Amino acid sequence: MAKMAFETFLVVIAAFSCATWLAVFRLSPVVFTWLSSSYGGISKDKRHVVDDSFKAVVYGCFAGPLAWYAYICTEIPPEGVWLDVPLVRFLSALYMGSILAQLIVTIGYPYASRADFILYKMHHAVSLYSTYIGASYPAMPYYANVCYMMQLSNPSVYLRVILKELGYKDSKFYMWNFVVMGVTFAVCRVLVTSIATFNLVKVMVFQDAFSRLPLHVSLCYIMGALVFNGLNYYWFSLMCKRAIDRVFGKEKEQQL
Repeated sequence: MAKMAFETFLVVIAAFSCATWLAVFRLSPVVFTWLSSSYGGISKDKRHVVDDSFKAVVYGCFAGPLAWYAYICTEIPPEGVWLDVPLVRFLSALYMGSILAQLIVTIGYPYASRADFILYKMHHAVSLYSTYIGASYPAMPYYANVCYMMQLSNPSVYLRVILKELGYKDSKFYMWNFVVMGVTFAVCRVLVTSIATFNLVKVMVFQDAFSRLPLHVSLCYIMGALVFNGLNYYWFSLMCKRAIDRVFGKEKEQQL
């Protein structure tokens, strides 16, 4: 099967996506100046984090449901190696644009520690290449779409960051958002990816078509599963640990 070119339409979608999320980032100060009186009183670095997180929330609210629609309502079989699903390639271009916007927003602005910032950039570099593969090749659409389905957990993840930076860490909304974050993270980034990994192993073992994929395409999905699953499971373990510490910590305080 020959490579499908990164079509002009998808280039336009990626560029439009990048411009859209940069515009959302610029709109964030207007929104939060109106929504929260504490926004103007926090540092420039914290406002940058809030604006960046707001962009991620809006993107997740749009792209996450669209990827789940593709998963539930369209035919994307796990065993489909060479298979063109235009909606998934559209989502790939859309995600590419969001990553480009993210790189533009954060480049030269290392508000995190140096080690975390480097890992952050590596994560986005890998994601950028993966989206290029997803948009350019009519191959492995089920596994590309699973990556985009994970975005459904992002609104609660980044809303937690926003609430923390704005000083609402002790609010009930912050607590309930943590519950929503745990549930969506468990479903979108642990359960679904575990099922996809199991299906990927079966495809690698039993589908001859997988061995005929270009090496860089097959490696993209194999390494993507290893890297992103590892990160997701690590983050989820931290979430579980914090939840356990919070529950048992309160019990311990009551006993004392």
